[in-house]
Amino acid sequence: MNTELEDLPAVDRNLTGLREQLIRPEVWGLPPQHCTTVQSPNSPGEMIGPVHVSGDEATETLFVYYAGHGTRDSDGALALALPSTPADPARGYFHTVPFDLLRKAILRSRARHRIVIIDCCYSGSAIGTMSAGDVQTQTYIEGTYVLTSASPHQLARAPEGHEFTAFTSELLKVMRDGIPEGERLLTLEAIKSHITANLTGQGFPEPWAQNRNAGGTLPFIRNVASVQASGPPGYGEIPSVDEGTLFASRADLREAGLHRPRQAGICGSKSNGGAESIVLSGGYEDDEDHGDVIIYTGHGGQNDHGDQIADQRPTDSGNAALITSITSRYPVRVIRGAGSKSPYAPPEGFSYDGLYTVENYWTKVRADGFRVLQFRLEKLQDTRPPIVPTGTPMDRAGVDISRWEPVSLEAYRDRNVAAKVAKAHGYVCQIGECGTVIETPAGFQITPTTHLKPITIPHKGPDIEANVLCVCPNHRIQLDLGVITIEDDLQVIDEIHGVPIGELHVSPGHKVGLEFIRYHRELFRRRRGDCLKICGWRGDRC
Repeated sequence: MNTELEDLPAVDRNLTGLREQLIRPEVWGLPPQHCTTVQSPNSPGEMIGPVHVSGDEATETLFVYYAGHGTRDSDGALALALPSTPADPARGYFHTVPFDLLRKAILRSRARHRIVIIDCCYSGSAIGTMSAGDVQTQTYIEGTYVLTSASPHQLARAPEGHEFTAFTSELLKVMRDGIPEGERLLTLEAIKSHITANLTGQGFPEPWAQNRNAGGTLPFIRNVASVQASGPPGYGEIPSVDEGTLFASRADLREAGLHRPRQAGICGSKSNGGAESIVLSGGYEDDEDHGDVIIYTGHGGQNDHGDQIADQRPTDSGNAALITSITSRYPVRVIRGAGSKSPYAPPEGFSYDGLYTVENYWTKVRADGFRVLQFRLEKLQDTRPPIVPTGTPMDRAGVDISRWEPVSLEAYRDRNVAAKVAKAHGYVCQIGECGTVIETPAGFQITPTTHLKPITIPHKGPDIEANVLCVCPNHRIQLDLGVITIEDDLQVIDEIHGVPIGELHVSPGHKVGLEFIRYHRELFRRRRGDCLKICGWRGDRC
């Protein structure tokens, strides 16, 4: 509680509200443990220390937000208030945190992008200081953006009785509701333009911004309005149909606009951008329903009695639609039927159970020898519980949670494992003659890694170096979608054309497990006969 300066209860609510939006998967999906909140710091160290720590850990984006009282020194420089800051301007400066300290903490970070948002009086005084006197440091900043709630000479507004301060209220509205008609990914410039119109229309100060190295044009958050509207007609939520609504029949689903086919379980097409909806009704014994995660079997290959008599094909219309959804990111409406054995199915009829995204797919050989396609869907929801790394408490005792990175709803990977693999290969893509190295202007090398045997349900592969490859973004996508596979002799195969495209490069410091190479290949490899017709190989290669 600030005993001399005016109390600002809205500031605490600002911090809580902003954190809730940042960790929402629809907005940013920032892991909760990577979002540090500092409320009422009692010293400059308590305020600036967490920025130094986060700046050291961040490699992609460092986001810093401040809300509270702001003052200026005799030179007009911005100073940030502490709870102990007295109201007397003559004494107040000696009990504040000069913005210059925060600026230096931000600039020393190795993050590729830096975003600074300041909601306080005179916050515009920070504009221009993010580059002054730091030419050497600034040379490696790819994108820096500073957004403030007021000009250098204006007071920020915190209307009495309002939940949030005026500026942050509009920022949270954009994050929570999105911008209708806006792009699917919102840039900081787009957000500034939107909230400026709303604030000035209410008589509040106009926000100021500084854009360095095109930082304002970089995607910042997902546009919730765009995700829910979902682009083409037919995708996303249906107005007036709430999650959990029950329907007696397929005809009722069709009439409501939830699922148009009278019999097929997949609605949508590859040409329109992917699947619009699916029905989970027990038609395939290989389906798995874990609630927020669904393993859904594709369609095709069955006779009129529901017996599998042929392999399913990726080119079948419904399967092609679901595969397209992986890259289009249009959400899929999920309907559960009473015929399903799922504990989440309704006792009778059908239930609409919300929007899901299609994350990946693979093939599975059934007990009868036929191959089916399986798709992993994850639920879109406003709030998700924190994801906890798998393993026993003994495994995690004394381990800093910040080293873990989310892979999906229920799985984390160890950043240290990925870093060791990338370093062992000099951050060079292991596939063929690719040779790609991703290097930031600062000289940091950051090349993605991927698991051969996914660590998600239902695969549950181990998060160990033998199950990880260092690959460029293009080859990572190709591996994840089965466009390429790897032979036992480390030949990399183009599965579309059935031809080798090079070898998997190995390093003395990283041995890839043959069992994981085989597991990945089995997820996507065609039948022996199909492969022979395409490439003419013989023996164990197919």
